[in-house]
Amino acid sequence: MKPLRSVPTPGDDDNARADLAPAESVSEVQVVIADECVYDPATDPEALLLCALMWSAQTGGVPTEDQRITETMTADDFDDVLYRRVFTVAADLVAAGDPYDPASVSAAFMRSGSGGAKDAPLRRRLNEVITAGASGAAATHYADIVLSQAYRRSYRTVAASIVQAAEELPEEYLFDHLVEYGRAQRALWQRLNAFRGKQ
Repeated sequence: MKPLRSVPTPGDDDNARADLAPAESVSEVQVVIADECVYDPATDPEALLLCALMWSAQTGGVPTEDQRITETMTADDFDDVLYRRVFTVAADLVAAGDPYDPASVSAAFMRSGSGGAKDAPLRRRLNEVITAGASGAAATHYADIVLSQAYRRSYRTVAASIVQAAEELPEEYLFDHLVEYGRAQRALWQRLNAFRGKQ
């Protein structure tokens, strides 16, 4: 049997792959499909949370719950830099008691000077969020997922900082550095549990 290749080599004829078993053919197709995966906001909790917040008034959301979400979370809870900007604008509108539907969030960006070419990626990402299809009634569920992911992601940041400290800090400061990060991680854990109503 000939070895599997994703790209035919010169000299292969049309019947060269006739001896492949069906399972091998499917496996190779799956590899090709995996390499061509495209980002889909409808599968991203960060995008779905933002979508749920913006469509909350039209899709069964609870304004007091939206307020609790935006008061608990910060932009740093989002891994995507553009989503951080969208959240900040939406949260500011919620805090001001203004509408925070898609048109209002878009208008806030335009008023802030985000209508130029440099912000085209932001506007494209905002449109992806708006059309992600999340229900306002699920905003708390998505917020929980985003907070959980942010908490877990924070450990990678801490680990990198501890490695750097081990290489650069004087030894008398190492333990205090570790304790400081430990307190910060505990505060994030307590925040997550408080959001879930476990405290």
